[in-house]
Amino acid sequence: MSVLGVDLRASRKKPSAVAILDSHSHLSELRSFYEDSELTELVDNIRPGLIAIGAPLNLPSGFCCLDQSCDCRFSVPDRKGRLLELELAKMGISCFYTNKGSIIRELIYRGIRLSRDLRDAGHEVIEVYPHATKMLLFGDKVPPKNSAISVSYIIDHLTPLVSGMEKHADDLDRNTCDAIINAYTGQLHAQSNTDVLGDPDEGILVLPKMPN
Repeated sequence: MSVLGVDLRASRKKPSAVAILDSHSHLSELRSFYEDSELTELVDNIRPGLIAIGAPLNLPSGFCCLDQSCDCRFSVPDRKGRLLELELAKMGISCFYTNKGSIIRELIYRGIRLSRDLRDAGHEVIEVYPHATKMLLFGDKVPPKNSAISVSYIIDHLTPLVSGMEKHADDLDRNTCDAIINAYTGQLHAQSNTDVLGDPDEGILVLPKMPN
């Protein structure tokens, strides 16, 4: 089963990266898109078995939006994010909380719209988080995404897991590497090698199976 991983950008002015892995975790293709319609067309043509998007795909329980002027609020008092984000924090994995003060509001809205459209078209979509996947697979010494050694570090650690990356050497950057990470997480999920965090009512996060 092929898996399509997406490193989604908040702005349509910047390219979002797409990585496609076959059932043997071989990188068969790297793509990019600007408009959501470009991704939906690609998905309709490729018909992957699973789509793994690295962005929040649901609002917290009790929320209808992230508008500060709206009266919607957390259904559980004194929360600051979705359950999966609170669970990540307990694991020592940093993340942006999904709330009305979020600095990634546009990314959240885009992820929700895109996942809804893909699911309405009959595709299976999961939420993944590349930073969490990296920490679980490679340990807590993973360099920050914007550091100078980030790309080379991820390539070195991904190469034993994902074949075919050398053919795309010229196209590998921080965003395409995250798209590959997302696709690999999806491939693990297809093989029942993942755990999940969160609550179905406000989003489930898929992670590589955690050590016992």
